[in-house]
Amino acid sequence: MKVKCLIVEDEPIAQEILRSYIDRIDLLSVAGQLSNAVEAFSFLQHNTIDLLFLDIKMPQMSGIDLLKAVTHKPSVIITSAYRYYATDAYDLDVVDYLLKPYSFERFLKAISKVMTEAMPGHAATLAPATTEKAHIFVKGNKQLQKVYLDEILYIESQRDYLKFRTANHTDIVTRQTIGYYERFLPAQQFLRVHRSFIVALDKISAVEANRVLIGAVPIPVGRLYKEHVQEYLKNL
Repeated sequence: MKVKCLIVEDEPIAQEILRSYIDRIDLLSVAGQLSNAVEAFSFLQHNTIDLLFLDIKMPQMSGIDLLKAVTHKPSVIITSAYRYYATDAYDLDVVDYLLKPYSFERFLKAISKVMTEAMPGHAATLAPATTEKAHIFVKGNKQLQKVYLDEILYIESQRDYLKFRTANHTDIVTRQTIGYYERFLPAQQFLRVHRSFIVALDKISAVEANRVLIGAVPIPVGRLYKEHVQEYLKNL
């Protein structure tokens, strides 16, 4: 029997990343995907859920308030960008607290903890269902587009837009800020080298005094980032 999960998350991209992680585990299934705690409260009154993935800072009603309001709680994993809510969350008996951005490996650790503490009969069946490559979702052209991390060459901020340059030379353009997506990129694969550029480390073909080359494309290294870039590359 599958573990029925409810996602309560107001950021569409964070919601889709979590959905993609759940879909990779054959044991788990998504019973609902909601963007606010008020809808979640109603959903939980009429549906049986095994595992709740819950953001905290949401409009209308916080995740903490939802946990206080629900009488019969499923197992709960908090997903939040804010570390300082952790104490309040653990006081409400959540199983784990995922600090955004979190990797698939960290997600698996949280699921393993749920299986060990609350659903021991399922623990032995916990394994990835697919080997789909790591990816993020980028909001552009009125839709969320899946972008595989190993296909990203660099990300460039251009005034009101952000451009993802990929290995097949397709540009994906979004209005989000570079800082927003930096949170979702693993530090072992990507490096901020300029206020307007993030590069994929394995795509760097050469390093010069004030720039790195992605193939033949020069990417400037900002003055404020230079020391950090040099130290990071030296330790690779």
